[in-house]
Amino acid sequence: MRPHKPTDATGPAAALRSAKPGEVLVTRISGGPCTVQRTSALIGSGDQELVKVALYSRGRAGVEQDGRQCLPGPGDLVVYETTRPYELRFWDPFDIVVLGIPRTLLGPHSRPVAARTASPVPTSSGSGRLAATLLRDVASDLDACSAGGGAHLAEALVSLVLAALAEPPVALSPADQLAERILSHCLSRLSDPGLSPESVARAHHISVRYLHKILQRRGVTPASWIRRRRLERIRRDLADPALADRSVSVVAAAWGLPDATHLSRSLRAEFGRSAAEIRKEAGRTSRPHR
Repeated sequence: MRPHKPTDATGPAAALRSAKPGEVLVTRISGGPCTVQRTSALIGSGDQELVKVALYSRGRAGVEQDGRQCLPGPGDLVVYETTRPYELRFWDPFDIVVLGIPRTLLGPHSRPVAARTASPVPTSSGSGRLAATLLRDVASDLDACSAGGGAHLAEALVSLVLAALAEPPVALSPADQLAERILSHCLSRLSDPGLSPESVARAHHISVRYLHKILQRRGVTPASWIRRRRLERIRRDLADPALADRSVSVVAAAWGLPDATHLSRSLRAEFGRSAAEIRKEAGRTSRPHR
């Protein structure tokens, strides 16, 4: 894997800790906004064939493999494989636990598992909940999980993951699949001041009216959703000590809002704090708009 940081992304480098109970690898990764791509050129014939199962804890993210895209939410499990190209996007600070399973451990289950790549598996009930609970527990004490009994722990992890993946997937309708692609498109382009309902509709070869209809199923309008996501990132950057030397207008422009005239009013309406108050609460001296 090769991590990339988009030019508009800020945040710390990824922190990574791993343990190997038995033949599986458990890795906890946290970091800031970034994109991870595994291209055909990076896949070597000598690479170990791993099926990776990621448990997302926080942050908006996207997974793409085998022509499928999904936007997993906190608590979702998502499968991707190292033998084929994939792309992971993290638009927010994130925290995930990744279980790497050698394909040889899956035996006859490897084919059905491959059919579930880039498709979120809920963990609110059933085997998904049990798999997520065990993964979280293991990740919270990585030192202990590689001690004695690692092979049994590995077997339990693989068995629970297979049980979760064996449950019928939640099928997305064509409209929901389009909504996923639209929101992923918007998240990738928040820094573009030209991002608008009209540009989004053109990019997906639909009318603005149909765009509103698609997102109405999510209880949002395109403009309000884009605005909220931009304000969230502006608030995050204003509260980041590493960005204290940037003016409010520079922070706003980095997220597609070149005119910061009414930014403080918008931040107060959304979050109850103006730009200056956000910086003051973060222990910094607020800077005037430019």
